[in-house]
Amino acid sequence: MNKKETAKNSTISTRNRQKRAFLESLKSGVTIKEASDAAGIDRTTVWLWRKKWKGFDNKIFSIIDSRTQTVEDALYGSALKGNVTAQIFWLKNRAKDRWSDRTTHEVTLELTFANLMKMKKGQERKLESNRIIAK
Repeated sequence: MNKKETAKNSTISTRNRQKRAFLESLKSGVTIKEASDAAGIDRTTVWLWRKKWKGFDNKIFSIIDSRTQTVEDALYGSALKGNVTAQIFWLKNRAKDRWSDRTTHEVTLELTFANLMKMKKGQERKLESNRIIAK
């Protein structure tokens, strides 16, 4: 192996070590910034790696999704133990159709040139009738 290949392999090896260190640190529950600091890399490097290697990005999403599931389980457990705030939060987010504070109505409006002209004529008639009444 020549010097160039040796340097390239060394760089790849170092990068892979840093990636593993970053992912292990992230799994422990720290932020992306803290995990990148622990791995000895800049946070920007992590974002560049995420863009460049989809598999690396997928691993990060998997770790973050695992955290979300843990929080969901804790929230559900709190709701079952009688935490009213957790119960309300759960119901409003999981059964929105039955537990929403807002009522929504779907309205369809067809804006065509013909409809706009009808509206304009109606407004003109109303203005004309107001003028007649005002006299």
